[in-house]
Amino acid sequence: NNFSFASVVREHDPSGRDVELFRRHLYSGGKGPTVKGLKGAELADGLFIKEGDYKLVKTRFSAFFATHLDSVLKTLGMKNLVIVGVQTPNCIRQTVYDAVALDYEKVMVLTDATAAARPDIHLGEYSSFMLALLFYSSRELLV
Repeated sequence: NNFSFASVVREHDPSGRDVELFRRHLYSGGKGPTVKGLKGAELADGLFIKEGDYKLVKTRFSAFFATHLDSVLKTLGMKNLVIVGVQTPNCIRQTVYDAVALDYEKVMVLTDATAAARPDIHLGEYSSFMLALLFYSSRELLV
């Protein structure tokens, strides 16, 4: 199997000038939930980016919006994507919709490797994009 990993992280300027307008108020005084170099922009405990993996910084919900992720993946010959991460109703959903719009052949979401603020929100999101996706648990995908 040929797997490539792209780690997408959200980092913002301390001024908040690259944050969505509706969230800019959270970045007053150089502090905000995902300011570059502060704890909120770090990877969660236990996660790391291995040497040779690709790190991409995003400033919006979708990993594709205003980034060069699509170009990188297509240069690598990637046709199928496995999406993992947090904030299913925001980041996961927007990334999935963009991947489908960009004509990736299979877009898979690992249900046990994605999350939201509450389990009911997380699970409820899957019905909103059920027709375009394949859903797996990490165990099913690795079998």
